Amino acid sequence: LNGEQIINHRMKAVDATRAQTFVIKRSGRELSPINRVRVVKRGRGMLYFNAALEYHTNDEVTPAQGTSELQLMREYLRLRIDESSGKPEWKLEPLTGEVRSGDLIVSRLTVKGAPAQHLMIEDPIPAGFEQTSRVGGFELDYTDGKWSDWYSSREFRDERTVFFVNFFDGEATFQYAMRVQIPGDFRVAPARAELMYRPQVNANAPSARMTIKDKE
Repeated sequence: LNGEQIINHRMKAVDATRAQTFVIKRSGRELSPINRVRVVKRGRGMLYFNAALEYHTNDEVTPAQGTSELQLMREYLRLRIDESSGKPEWKLEPLTGEVRSGDLIVSRLTVKGAPAQHLMIEDPIPAGFEQTSRVGGFELDYTDGKWSDWYSSREFRDERTVFFVNFFDGEATFQYAMRVQIPGDFRVAPARAELMYRPQVNANAPSARMTIKDKE
């Protein structure tokens, strides 16, 4: 790692039938702005390897990151159902004032960049929130062009919402609704976007905080 030998391992015949895992941990000043990992094999036989990087920070705020090839923005809005005209309509408003249990909140994800294939967007939901695909008589999906751009698939998981887009034309906006359940003060992890088969092309929105009051 960065010119220093840190692991020296002798592979035996029995090792050919099972994978070996080696973990390198570094923190703070032990790391450089650019870090190079070099793997050297001596002796007969074939060596196959892959590498994975996990990065953790103690910063309370994660800033937005992206490039001209891919950018991601996240905005929270308030969803209201307006029945004043006799025909129910949904309306989005800026998220001002207090947020309380039972409120409906919308996460709006705007993606911009170069046209590409197989785009994935992951948006962690605040703790105490639960996604919903239907409010009253409204189906909140891409069938209503005013609600969301087209997506290939959408998954509501326990801790995040995931959108998959087979063909990304360079700009799209996706929305989904959440119902507030549990009061508290929560940190919200950044939303992420990446090209599934080119994961080095990725972007993230900044982290957020959400304070939820109990229902009056």
